[in-house]
Amino acid sequence: MAAKGAGKPAGERTEVVAAEVVAAEPAGPDLARLLPLVGLGVALWASLPQYSGPKLNVEAAKEVADHIIPAIVVLIASLVGIMAGRRAKGPGGARFIAGMAVLLAGLWMMATHLPLVAEAARDQAPWPATIYHTSAALAVFGLGLLWSTVTWSEAGEEPQAAAKAEK
Repeated sequence: MAAKGAGKPAGERTEVVAAEVVAAEPAGPDLARLLPLVGLGVALWASLPQYSGPKLNVEAAKEVADHIIPAIVVLIASLVGIMAGRRAKGPGGARFIAGMAVLLAGLWMMATHLPLVAEAARDQAPWPATIYHTSAALAVFGLGLLWSTVTWSEAGEEPQAAAKAEK
């Protein structure tokens, strides 16, 4: 039997073998498992403007609706994502739905903070408080968008990997 790559220079055989080994290794960290952990910190960040930093002249009930409730949603979604990651291999539907919940919480926060940015642009609200409150909204929205995108794209890779394994 001839060896794989016989008749080729030794350098080419090494490159072929190296390419096969690289393809078998994971490309990087498992973001679908990492993002729920990041969500715990973002949930804390989302709740902070209610209790710290520069204050806005708004009712306490609005702060609860704009920061505390979305922070609770992010916290619950993160815990669901962590538990789902421990039980299943791959992204799974529970992690995707949790990511969509975070995205919806971020959309809510953005929708309630964009008018604040408009007020600050008209010098009707202080910029330091506007930036502090809106940064939490951007963090929640960004996490939700990344989380949903990562779990959606990884779900598309699952059937392809199963098809390659069958061949």
